[in-house]
Parts: sequence; C-alpha cells; structure tokens
Amino acid sequence: MATAMIRCLRKAFPLAQIDMVVRADFLELIENNPHLDRKLTVNRKEGWRGLLRLKRETDRQHYDVIYDAHRSLRTILLMPWLKAETKLYFKKPYFKRALAMTFKLKSLIRGSKRMLERYIEPLESIGVHYDGLGPEVFVPRKEGGADGQKWIGLVPSAQWPGKRWPAENFRRTLEKLLQETHEKFLVFGGPDDHFCEEIVRGLPEERVRNLQGKLTLSQVFEAMTKVKICIANDTGLMHVADALSIPSVLIFGPTNSDMGCLPFHPQSQVLEHNLWCRPCSKNGQAPCIRKERWCLTLTTPQMVVEATQKLLGSLPGKRGA
Repeated sequence: MATAMIRCLRKAFPLAQIDMVVRADFLELIENNPHLDRKLTVNRKEGWRGLLRLKRETDRQHYDVIYDAHRSLRTILLMPWLKAETKLYFKKPYFKRALAMTFKLKSLIRGSKRMLERYIEPLESIGVHYDGLGPEVFVPRKEGGADGQKWIGLVPSAQWPGKRWPAENFRRTLEKLLQETHEKFLVFGGPDDHFCEEIVRGLPEERVRNLQGKLTLSQVFEAMTKVKICIANDTGLMHVADALSIPSVLIFGPTNSDMGCLPFHPQSQVLEHNLWCRPCSKNGQAPCIRKERWCLTLTTPQMVVEATQKLLGSLPGKRGA
C-alpha cells in the first residue's frame, strides 16, 4: 500500500536519488521498482547492530529528506539519530483507532482515507501529491512466459488467524465454482498454511493447483500475473493482486473497510457485515467477545460464489459459466 507513495515521490522529484529501506524479508516487494535508486534492508534478527549499520549508511548519503513511513518501535528509536535537513513522519492514528475499537465509536474512523493515500499525506509539505493511480508491483516478464489472466486465485491465509474465513468455507466455495463454471484455480499460502491441503484434497488436479509453501515471494508475484480474479481474506496478498490490477472478492471480518485497507480496483467486491462489535482490532488478533466470529461466519460460501460469478460476468469478453 506504500507503493503509490514511491511513484508519486518520483513524479515530484524525477532527478533525485530516492532510496528505500525495508525489512530484509520484504525486499522482493520493491526489488524491481524502477522508481527507486537503492533498495536497502534491515534484518530484524540483527537487532541494534542492524540499526547502527543503517545509521552509518544513511549518514554517508547526506540525505536532504528522510521519511519514516512506518513508525515502528525500531524507526522511532532510530530517527532522532539520523542526519537530514528535513525529517517527515507517517501519522498513525493510535488514539482515535483505539477509541473506535474499544468503545465502538465507529464515527471516529468512518470515511477514513485509504492507507495508500495516508502514506503520501506527510510528503505534501515538500510538494508530493497523490496521482489517483493506486498501488503497483513490478514483476519481470520472462521471455516466452504466459501472459496470464487464466486462473482464479484463492488466498485462504492471513498472518493473523482471527482474520481467516474458515478453511471449510473456502473448500465449499471451490467445490461450487468447480461445479458451476469451467474455471481453473490457484491456491496461495505460506509454508505454515497446511490447511490449504485440506481445501484442495481430492479435487481435480487439472483444475486446482495448490501452491502453498512452494514459491518465493517473487514467484508468487509471477504466479499472480496469471490470475484474473482473487478470492481472499483481508491480507497482504490481496493487496498484491490489487497492485497487479486484479479485481478481488474480499472477505472482511474483525477489521473493516473504514480502517483504510479497501482494494483500489473499481470492480472488487467487499463482503462484510455491519455488526456493533466491528472492528474489534487493527489486525484481528483480539479474542472474539462473542466466542464465534460472526463477522466471518455470516459470510456464506454461496455469497462468495455469487460475488465471484458477478465479477466473472463483468470481465471483458468473459462469462462465468
């Protein structure tokens, strides 16, 4: 969601040296971004040693502007020691968000801007403005590779288990779409998402391919270019699909659209329920006070199938069955 900020910064300063620091395990997200000159990393396992190394590196560059677009504990500790003429900071609405979630004062966050716009706001003081073009991810095209748009992607995972629509619902959705369409499906998941195997078990391999734990992040991006629709939880890979201009059927649970994580694609379908207890946390880690996450279980496989069929029917030259 910060990729729009990188593009807009480059548009405002086409001749500047623009470098970006990310956690080492996220380097592949920006590795092929042409708007950046240098891509630097910090390995969180290095601890203070990694932060000191980064400080020495930034001091050597004599930056005019340093922007803390994360506001994590690491960057909060590091920023006072970095040398730059101007320092800018991403504004996290800690207090407002805490009030909204604790006391269910939804009006405090209703109508919030998308996160991708909020990343740019601190840069407006130096002449950077949002161009309205959404997020982007750059995937090198391999010579002779397929140009994609043939599969439907399923993303049943999420970093926080509380944001995951039940695996059996993904299974039932997949079964119904196999019956009612001629589509083929890719299932994405990380190394520990073993429930993906339960979702695909016994289904025809010529139409359902389980990629769980088999790909690097860059390979996931490449596989996503072969996807025309993504069915996903509120998780990072949905935003990758969004950045690749792939519409999604997005299942919101304990988080909600007012928290700024809506997909950018105009055809994406968001499935969520207006419950008094939502949102309960910023990432779904809080225990459910109702013992069952109605925010997720009220979304039925039939709802997802219908939203997917509608989306299939809206694609140029495509039919859902």
